[in-house]
Amino acid sequence: MATRRLTPALLCAGLLIAAAACSTRPSVAPTAAHRVATLSTSPTTSAAPTTTLPSATPTTVVAPVAKSPGWTGSLTSLPPGGGFTTLSCISDTFCIAAGGGANSADSSGTTGSGITVSWDGAAWSEPSVYFPAPAVGPATVPILPSIACTGGPFCVIADGSGHTSTGDGTNWSAPVGLGAAPPLAADPSDPGPGRPGSRSAAVSCPTHTFCAVVDNTGHAYTFQNGTWLAPRSFGVPAVSGAAAPTTSLYQAGSVGLWCTSDASCTAVVGAWVLDWDGTTWTEEPTPWTTAPVAVAPQASAIACPTATLCAIIQGAAVSARVTGKTWSAPETVDPQGGLDSISCPTATFCLAADIHGSVLTWNGATWSAPQQVVPAATEYTGDPTSVSCPNDRFCMVMNGDGDYATFIAPTPPATAVAPTTP
Repeated sequence: MATRRLTPALLCAGLLIAAAACSTRPSVAPTAAHRVATLSTSPTTSAAPTTTLPSATPTTVVAPVAKSPGWTGSLTSLPPGGGFTTLSCISDTFCIAAGGGANSADSSGTTGSGITVSWDGAAWSEPSVYFPAPAVGPATVPILPSIACTGGPFCVIADGSGHTSTGDGTNWSAPVGLGAAPPLAADPSDPGPGRPGSRSAAVSCPTHTFCAVVDNTGHAYTFQNGTWLAPRSFGVPAVSGAAAPTTSLYQAGSVGLWCTSDASCTAVVGAWVLDWDGTTWTEEPTPWTTAPVAVAPQASAIACPTATLCAIIQGAAVSARVTGKTWSAPETVDPQGGLDSISCPTATFCLAADIHGSVLTWNGATWSAPQQVVPAATEYTGDPTSVSCPNDRFCMVMNGDGDYATFIAPTPPATAVAPTTP
C-alpha cells in the first residue's frame, strides 16, 4: 500500500519518542448489527414538550463498499431528522452519535429535535431527545451539534446555537445557553446566524469535571467542576497591520478542539490556533506562516495524543506540531481531499476520515493511502464524516446518513514461551 511521509525525519522521531502506552485492548470484539427500534414519542430530556421522533425505518440504503481489512462492512443506523454530525466512543461497547436539529446539510433543510443514539457494541438504541424542537413559535433548535464523552459515562453536547446539554448518552439535561462572550466587530465574511452552515462548534471533555467548547466565531468556553467560566473572544485585525484584534474571528464550516487534560487544550478555527493552559485561553501565531492569512488553509479538525503533539487536517493535507508552537507546512495525504475528522488515541496511531467515506491511518511514521469503509452520504451530504477511536484497537466511522463501520485491530499471534529449567 502506498504511503506518504507526514513530516521530516525530526517529526517522525518525535512521534515515535512520544508514543503513548496507555491504550487499552478492547473487550470481546462486537458484532456490528442494525436494530430497528420501536420509537417512543416521549423525549427523555427533562422539562421537554412532547416531540415526534423520526420514523424507525432508515431513510437511506447503504451503498455497497468493499470490505477493508479489519473493518466491518458498511451498516446503517437510524438517521434523525437532520442527519448525524458527530460521534464519540469511549470504548468498543459505548459510542454516541448525535444529530438532528437544523443543520441545513440536506437538500430539504430539515429542522426538528436534536437527538442521540447509543451503540452497545452490537446494536443502536432508540433515539433520545436532548434538544426538543418547540411546538410553536420560531424554531430555536440545535445547529450542527458536537459531542464529547468520557468515562462514567459523562457526555456533553455543544452546538452552533450556543447551547450545551449534559447526560449519560440516554438521559439529557435541558439545554443551557452559553454566556455572552465579549463583543467584537462583525467579520465581513460572516453571513450571520440563521444562515445555512453559518454556525458550528466543537467540544472536548478529557474528564467529567472539565470540558471546553470553541465555536466558529472565535469564542472559547471552559467548564470546570460544574461551572462555565467567563468566555473569551478572539478576532483578527480589522485593518491589515492593526495591533489588536477588533473584528470577530469567523470560519465557515467546522472547527476543531482537543483537550488532553484540564490544563491543555488546542483549538483550530480556520487558520488560527487557540491554546488553553489551565488558566486562560491565548492565541498562537498563525501556524502556516508561509502563506498570508487571506489564503491560509481552512482547518476542519485537530487531534492531540499528547499535550505537545497535535495534528491538524485541512482539505487534503495534515500539519503537525511536535513541541512548542512550531507547525509543519501542510502536506497532502489524501488525494481525494475533503478531510473531515481525525482521532489520535496514541502518538503512533491516528485515523482520519474524509467526506467520501474513506479513512487514512497514521502508524507513527507514514500515512496510508485512503480506503473507503462507508459510502459517501447521499441525503445529508453537507454533514461531516465523523470518526472516533478510544484506543488504537477500535474505531468507528459514520457519515451524515448514519451509515457506519467499525474497526477491530487484529489480535497479535501468541508468542511461544520457551520452557525454563527448574
